[in-house]
Amino acid sequence: MRGIPDDVAMNDRRRAASAELPTLTGLRGFAALWVLLYHVWAASVPRLMTVEAGPLTLDLTPLFSCGWAGVDIFFTLSAFLLSLPFAASQLGAMPRPSLGTFWLRRVLRILPAHYAQIAVYLVLAALGIGAWPSLAQLAGNLVLWFNFGRLSPAPMNPVTYTLPIEFCFYLLIPLLALALRPRWWIALLVFAIVATQAYRHLMFGLVAHADIPTRVIALEQLPGRLDQFVFGMLAAFAYTKCAVSGRLPSTRLSDALFGLGLVAVAGMVVAIHAGSPTYWDGSPLLFSWHGIVGAAVALMLFAAAAGSPLARTLFGNRALRHVGIVSFGLYLWHYPLIGWLEAAHVFDRVEGYRLPWMLPVVLVLSLLLAEISYRLIERPAMRIGRAHERDPGTRTELVAGTADAVR
Repeated sequence: MRGIPDDVAMNDRRRAASAELPTLTGLRGFAALWVLLYHVWAASVPRLMTVEAGPLTLDLTPLFSCGWAGVDIFFTLSAFLLSLPFAASQLGAMPRPSLGTFWLRRVLRILPAHYAQIAVYLVLAALGIGAWPSLAQLAGNLVLWFNFGRLSPAPMNPVTYTLPIEFCFYLLIPLLALALRPRWWIALLVFAIVATQAYRHLMFGLVAHADIPTRVIALEQLPGRLDQFVFGMLAAFAYTKCAVSGRLPSTRLSDALFGLGLVAVAGMVVAIHAGSPTYWDGSPLLFSWHGIVGAAVALMLFAAAAGSPLARTLFGNRALRHVGIVSFGLYLWHYPLIGWLEAAHVFDRVEGYRLPWMLPVVLVLSLLLAEISYRLIERPAMRIGRAHERDPGTRTELVAGTADAVR
């Protein structure tokens, strides 16, 4: 910046690179709600969700049956947010983040709430609700060593299968972030796509004749999802580069980019719904779906961070932003809650389809548990992480008022 002292210029670039991004918190809240909707729909006995509109019949089933795609949003969004300080460092807008602090904050963000849930499982088992885990399963869940094949136990809460995947990414991100610089990013993108395709094709060849759960466990590890994490990283790099140079796209262009990404995600959701019967048999979607959706979500993240009014209208409202704050607890607790309600036969007397009754009950109770988790466990743990922060400008979560809610 010509004519501006170096320290002032650095502070300006730092503020630009650490701009608050509340819309992304709302998007994370939507993703958590989408996953919840899918599990309630499945527990209610899945069926076609159609709406009659005159002579037309609108099939809304993909909105319910593909709610697991909220995890794809989580992964790409996590990569985007966690890459921001590394991208800013590579561009000279911030000092390089302390890796010790970065990993400490990741541990404090995930494990306390996860351990609290394990404790609840053990207390309930002692009261005769549910079964005691084996020593191997308990140990595996405590160190996040599960779903790595036949030699590792199953997660006590099935939705926590995502935690080892994310932690593997946390270990890799400092190395991958070295390529967040002009011209190098192309090599990172090519590497991620090639590595992902090689892994998924290799693993599918090894488990093609196994049962579907085995195929899921084999293919859905980090190497098989690396491309969508890297798409999130590259979106963070592009956004940071535009922010520190003062060249963010116009609101009209941001809206166009966000709309394009949104349409692409919707199209892929429809495609996966239509192709679901053959997906695990080696459909082309098995090898491409996560990457394409990751690229589309990354485009949405860039546009939302750049100030898209459309993104702000859809995801920037107070309700979704609050859900985004407590989204980790919502994600952790909704699935076991569904199981407990079913075990207690709460909805057995409901005549007809249970979804209209089950959804509000699960949603309200899950949000209550998520609120308790956030206020009593997650937020105090995150304060410990902030106390070890060397530089306020090197945060790994950069969302307004909700920075601590990043997964």
